[in-house]
Amino acid sequence: MKHALLIALMLVAASGIVYGEPNATMTGGGDFSAAAVLWFAGTEVTAQVSGSISLTGELVVGETESAFKAKGSLSGAASGDSNTMIGSGWATFLARGTLATGEEISMRGAIDLSTDDIDLSSDTAGSGTGSLYVVLSLPDRTLRMRGSATGTAGGAFVPPDDPTTMQLDGKGSFTFTIASKDASSGEVPGEEEDSRASILSWDTQQWPDQLREQFTRVMQEESE
Repeated sequence: MKHALLIALMLVAASGIVYGEPNATMTGGGDFSAAAVLWFAGTEVTAQVSGSISLTGELVVGETESAFKAKGSLSGAASGDSNTMIGSGWATFLARGTLATGEEISMRGAIDLSTDDIDLSSDTAGSGTGSLYVVLSLPDRTLRMRGSATGTAGGAFVPPDDPTTMQLDGKGSFTFTIASKDASSGEVPGEEEDSRASILSWDTQQWPDQLREQFTRVMQEESE
């Protein structure tokens, strides 16, 4: 048993990869372009969303700071009430990019937002606040971070691929602040301002089933 443990430790040291949670923060913004397929049942609206995402910002790990940029794809779901204008949505994404130093990174994330200003009759579909969870893979370590996000989206109806549905093509942007568990002392930046920030807890097993299952697939896709 001792020999097996020693061999495992030697392999980790040789690989140079550290699966730790040092003090780390990430702030930035993202832009996305997506198609939403809509279904209506009275005033209730549900949607399946898919598209592309790009992210930029600053990463601080310990005392080291570096700009980053990444691009990838996203998919998710949303629902709301056209009368009350209250709704919520979530998406997962996988984005790859680089630090300013040239090192390659990948970001596997989940975002969950709520809104109280849905307006399908205008160019702006609404704004939302919520939480963001990211697994960031660096050349020498993997970090988990979570925090708050705020965004807006707008678009226009287009001829749907499925005539039994309606389709909305749109664009949006969001800003975020996330931190590792040590850096945030277990609290989500901005959580006191938005109760939905607690939905994406550190324990992914506590997430809503559909979101957790899709995020698991994103993690598996990255590892293949």
